[in-house]
Amino acid sequence: MTFNPAVFGEGFHVFVQSEYAVFGFLSPIFHVLSLILLVLTAVFGNRIRRLFTVYFTVGWMFLFGYWGIYGILYWLEIGWVYLAVYCAAPVLLCLITCQWIHEVFRPSLDLDLRFGWRLAAVLPILIWGFWYPSYIYGTGFVFNPKDLLFSYYGLMPCPTTMVVLSLISVNYPRGNRRLYHLMSAYALFIGGATVASGWLPDIPFVVLGLYTFILGLLYRFGKKV
Repeated sequence: MTFNPAVFGEGFHVFVQSEYAVFGFLSPIFHVLSLILLVLTAVFGNRIRRLFTVYFTVGWMFLFGYWGIYGILYWLEIGWVYLAVYCAAPVLLCLITCQWIHEVFRPSLDLDLRFGWRLAAVLPILIWGFWYPSYIYGTGFVFNPKDLLFSYYGLMPCPTTMVVLSLISVNYPRGNRRLYHLMSAYALFIGGATVASGWLPDIPFVVLGLYTFILGLLYRFGKKV
């Protein structure tokens, strides 16, 4: 069996649509709760860290269940070569979920946001992840304000990671650096793969991955970030 990017792209589109058909009723709940949590984070910072951590731990357990465990079964049915291409996603999702669980018991996230150019740099991507406009594979975007409440945010790892990674990058290297680097890797490798397959909503995700990767390199080589 040979790999066909068009088959992978169409299969990905069906995978996403199938999830929304079953779990789409959760979308407005994810949006409303997350918006409240983001406002509370901006106001109270680390004082609501436990609430922030528990909320997103539960969220990533859900994402790993569908995109990790069920995702393996889904792509295996299409073909082992497509599963081989996809397999990095469940591995990274498992590691990210485990790190969230670790964060619950040993908190290290720094949510006391520093308002400045770094927040301004990621804010458009954070908003994009929260909005995540509808996209019809092979056709284009459908920009609709209703997606601010009914998009795939919370249901898909990419837009959800976009929001959280944008937020925790503001204080980097303060905070949970392991979670930061895992999410950065997810943005680069998984976001890059989905864009290469024709899923264009993840272009800002790849940009975020490059940005956070560069921040990590600068810190590693002793540069002020």
